[in-house]
Amino acid sequence: MYFIRIFITLFFCLLLVTHTMLAQQYNFRSWTLEQGLPQSQITALQQDHQGYLWVATRGGLSRFDGINFRTYTKEDGLSSHNITKLFHDSQQQLWVGTSDAGLVLYNGTRFKRVGAAQGLQASQINDISEDTLGRLWLATNTGVYYRTGDRFQKYDLLPENAYTTLSHAKDGTLWAGSKDSGLYEVKNKKLTHYTSENSKLPGNAVTALSTVKNGVMWVGTDKGPVRVANRTFTSPSLPGNVATAAVTSFAHDNHGNLWIGLLRSGLLQYKDKKFIHITRRNGLRTPRITALASDTEGTIWIGTNGYGLQQYKSPWFVHFFDFENMSEPRITAIARDSSGRMWLGTDEGEMGSMHKLNPNWRSELPWPKGTTIYSIYPKSSKETWVCSSNGVWLIRPDTTLHYTTAQGLPSSEIFQGISDTAGSMFFATATGLAHFRNGTFTAIPNPGGTETKANYIFRDSKNRIWAGTQDGIYNLKDGKLVSPPELKETQLTEVGSIAEDRKGNLYFAGFNQGILMLHDKGTKLFTSTDGLPNEAIKSLFIDKKDNLWVGTSRDILKISLKQLRQNSKLTYRSYASQNGFRGLEVCENAMAQSPDGTIWFGTTKGLTQYLPALDHRNTEYPKAMVTDVMLYSKPTDWQALGYSTDSATGLPQDLRLPHTQNYLSFDFHAICLSGPEQVRYKYRLVGFDEQWSPPVDKSFTTYANLSPGTYTFELLARNNDGVWASDPAIYTFSIVPPIWRREWFIAVLLLVFAVTVLSVVRLRERSLVQMNSLLEMRVHHRTRLLERKNREKEMLLQEIHHRVKNNLQIVISMLNLQARHVRDPQAVDVMQAIRSRVRSMSILHERLYQHSDLDRIDLEEYFEEICESLYAAYGVSTKRIPLSIDMPQIKVNIDSAITLGLIVNELVSNTLKYAFPDGRHGWLRIELTKHDEIQYTLTVSDNGRGLPEDFDPLMSPSFGLKLVTSLSRKLEGNIKFENKNGTQSILYFVLAP
Repeated sequence: MYFIRIFITLFFCLLLVTHTMLAQQYNFRSWTLEQGLPQSQITALQQDHQGYLWVATRGGLSRFDGINFRTYTKEDGLSSHNITKLFHDSQQQLWVGTSDAGLVLYNGTRFKRVGAAQGLQASQINDISEDTLGRLWLATNTGVYYRTGDRFQKYDLLPENAYTTLSHAKDGTLWAGSKDSGLYEVKNKKLTHYTSENSKLPGNAVTALSTVKNGVMWVGTDKGPVRVANRTFTSPSLPGNVATAAVTSFAHDNHGNLWIGLLRSGLLQYKDKKFIHITRRNGLRTPRITALASDTEGTIWIGTNGYGLQQYKSPWFVHFFDFENMSEPRITAIARDSSGRMWLGTDEGEMGSMHKLNPNWRSELPWPKGTTIYSIYPKSSKETWVCSSNGVWLIRPDTTLHYTTAQGLPSSEIFQGISDTAGSMFFATATGLAHFRNGTFTAIPNPGGTETKANYIFRDSKNRIWAGTQDGIYNLKDGKLVSPPELKETQLTEVGSIAEDRKGNLYFAGFNQGILMLHDKGTKLFTSTDGLPNEAIKSLFIDKKDNLWVGTSRDILKISLKQLRQNSKLTYRSYASQNGFRGLEVCENAMAQSPDGTIWFGTTKGLTQYLPALDHRNTEYPKAMVTDVMLYSKPTDWQALGYSTDSATGLPQDLRLPHTQNYLSFDFHAICLSGPEQVRYKYRLVGFDEQWSPPVDKSFTTYANLSPGTYTFELLARNNDGVWASDPAIYTFSIVPPIWRREWFIAVLLLVFAVTVLSVVRLRERSLVQMNSLLEMRVHHRTRLLERKNREKEMLLQEIHHRVKNNLQIVISMLNLQARHVRDPQAVDVMQAIRSRVRSMSILHERLYQHSDLDRIDLEEYFEEICESLYAAYGVSTKRIPLSIDMPQIKVNIDSAITLGLIVNELVSNTLKYAFPDGRHGWLRIELTKHDEIQYTLTVSDNGRGLPEDFDPLMSPSFGLKLVTSLSRKLEGNIKFENKNGTQSILYFVLAP
């Protein structure tokens, strides 16, 4: 009886577990007729080298770029709409197999049918493959064909049969699946036949083959899949709810998982040697799978029978939106207890615990239905506190206690609860904080004495208690809320969440204000200017890998705290619906992490699970391409304009536009099948733009009024995870300058101009030569006349100076005659002085007519002749009074020479007359010093008896001294006399240039 009760109990528990199993919702996206698919029955899928996904339907062949379908039908040259297989070979050609029109080759611009003319006798193509040598193979309803050159040849090693699928191993082994005769292996030209009778092949109708690593191959049959390794067949154990296991297709994703499409039972994912069965309950629109394909970004494409195309991506998010009788509940509270069990609460009052993926909702709840559970705090294994819109509840194994305002709470709306090191509880309520100790609640006074909403309460690693309120951030000290001094300059309000990282840094969420970071060196507020995409922060959570999860009003962010601490810059990844997060919005502080590293989010649609091990960034950058070039933003028929076009792209080749057609528009596109809406572009026109454009989401641009020259349009694209292409797509074209700006035209103009200039120069030179000859004759004639007149003038001047000299000589003779009859010594002296003065002027005119220079005279020679004349006149020999003259070579005009000559005549005469009485010996020196271009000093000195002690030149009655003073003024100078071992007469004067 005891064992019967145990069995019954276990049976009901099993029923309960089965009943409460969560329906895991994966990330599927669908395309049907409404989104542009020509027909809902998908027969084949294939991605090409440009990234396009080709979709074969019963209504035509479509090329899909992630957003739009471009459909080809018979009107475009397609032989048939009954497409059975698509294959993209190593030569980047697309092969289309049909069930009634043989094989079709698409070369990028047109379709070409391949049939009997090329040696292919079969009309039904079931599979297409390529071996390691690059040869194309066909599985047809009449046998297997392979391509040699441009022709197809039947493979004779395989028997005549209807073949459905082919596969080539790396060692050259050929595997061929038949319609109803099992599996064939051809290795080293040796044929081996496997059937369900002689092997563990589940069925003889082979539908699909897929070779994986290490020689392992999967075989799909109408009875299920089988694994083949070293010719050993192993049938894996399928999930119990797979009713029919007929296989239609295989695919492999980037993570090494095998996907199996079933004819009527959905999808199988073979992962870690286990199967995961995916059906309608998990997001599939239908269990009728007809085709599978994996793209370069790692997503799985699913073709269905009658339900269009589906895409499986972002496997790191799993959604649980249906819980027994609850559909899309709002999960407002998530918590983890010390045993690792997760607790859930909703806005309608449901509460449950979950171990692994099995929820256990409490059937009897102590609070009224409709009570919103804001948070759950598992204080210990024996105490769980539940904060709700109807007070706070303490759940114990044997009892449940309820606390409201009647028990001292300041408000019945309780958002958060924590305990301190002493075990006391603190609660954040709608009107402030409350302290619970020894069964009694005490309201904690708010700063300023006013009520304020406390959204969150947090205890950090230093056991400090922080409160996030509508008015700001506070610390709890000595039973009071105080403003932290380290945050005195921070005006953050409506603080709804607080978190702490492993380094002890604190993070505060301010709604519509950003995230405040408090660290040892101060604070830092991160806003939109710092790269935060959304400032409406609702909740924060830090996981075990040091990532800060940020719940916003639109999405969730995963921020790397390590990089944030190192360079104070936000490095994050955003998750929204296009990235697989379908929960719409995370509820306030409804985030928790289970012991296995899984992160759980309570959302407005239910529960979302994040599996970090499956989260891989899309490193496949989008393949950008220029799709169209237009004139004046209008579709342009380049062939009609005389330009040849590229057969693959349709773009004009060697585009050279006249200068009047300088308004160009570019359409471009980049394929990112996992997130086409998030593709961003940068472009530039080399020759026009100096820098790249900022990232934009629009896929066109226009350049107007381009100057003549050669330009290159460069395009870069970024995928949904921010990875930019390394090499840009380019398109080069030229704007031809007008004829008057072309090089050859300018060269011709320059040549004509040069010839014209040369001709003019030659004519001008000839004219100038003639004019020069005439001018030379005239100049020669005039020169001769001028020379003759000049000679006449010179002769006249010489004659004048000669006559003046003769006249002065007559005056001297007359003075000599007169002096002979004068007996008065004074009169004789006067006569002699006059004679010497006239003699000095006579010497000047004598020198003028004896030299070629008739208007200037050399002073040194002039002074020498004056002194010689005076020495002779006074009967003084140069042996008794030697004469030295020290002066630079200088020539002066006649007026200055006469003035200086008279001065020297007077000064030298005085020396010879008075300085050396009684035949004394001595010396006489004349010095001329040049100070600059116009200022000079003339010094006449001797070593005679000197001047009397009471000598005053101004009071002297001497006519000679008065004459010298007067003449010095004429030279703008002055003269002074000094006794220095004789007499020094110093004249400072100016000679005009």
